Amino acid sequence: MLKWIKRFLPYSLCLCCLFVAFCLVPATAASPSAVSPPVLRIGTMDLPPYGWIDEQGRKQGIIYEMEQEIGIRSGMPFTNEIYPFNRLLWMLKNGELDLISSQAHQRAQEAGDKLGVQFTINVIAATGKDSGIRTIGDFKNSYLIFHRAASYSQLEGLPRTIQRVESYRQALYFLHVRDIADGAVFSEPAYYYWMQDLGLTPADFGEVIMIERDKKQWIFVRKDLPEGIRKTLKRVVEEIYQEKMYERLLNKYTLKGSEVQQP
Repeated sequence: MLKWIKRFLPYSLCLCCLFVAFCLVPATAASPSAVSPPVLRIGTMDLPPYGWIDEQGRKQGIIYEMEQEIGIRSGMPFTNEIYPFNRLLWMLKNGELDLISSQAHQRAQEAGDKLGVQFTINVIAATGKDSGIRTIGDFKNSYLIFHRAASYSQLEGLPRTIQRVESYRQALYFLHVRDIADGAVFSEPAYYYWMQDLGLTPADFGEVIMIERDKKQWIFVRKDLPEGIRKTLKRVVEEIYQEKMYERLLNKYTLKGSEVQQP
């Protein structure tokens, strides 16, 4: 019996070692995900001039570039994909994105948490060339064009008719070709961007009326984002804001302003 044990003991030890190694494989395989840095998932809205994919498949836009900079400065691996805005909100709310840019309306605040101001933006109303409109009050009983589900407290109760369109390009085109339209509401950069894209000039329109000056555009993050990552991202967002990157990108995308009539 002793001879048999001595004869097979080495083999038994080998089998035990193999068994232990086999049992440790799942733990070893799982360890990289535990120590690897998480991927920061960024979403940019599909809305020129803020974000879009051109005919060559290149991503670009003011907000796209600003969010790229957030990803780079965060020190984390990151992705930055362009989606329709409604999908961005849904993905943030359901944990499929970590960070987006939005104004602080109710739907955005339900989807995520405000982290920091990304930039401020003017909301304006362009007017028809012969509309005679010079102040907000002149929009009483007017025909106005709004972008999708937009609403503006400064204009509540004034227009007779509100036409909603799917894009800023469509809004500007309709304002130009439809005599019935008295005005259309834009973010200021979008107005001048699409004017240039359509080959138009300020001379093709009437006065530009300021609806809201310095409206805040926020970075939102998912509600369960870890506190350490939040702090890093908040610092980066504040740095970029102080460096006025938004203003530099306006120049890059050749978006030029003009004199805007005050309300």
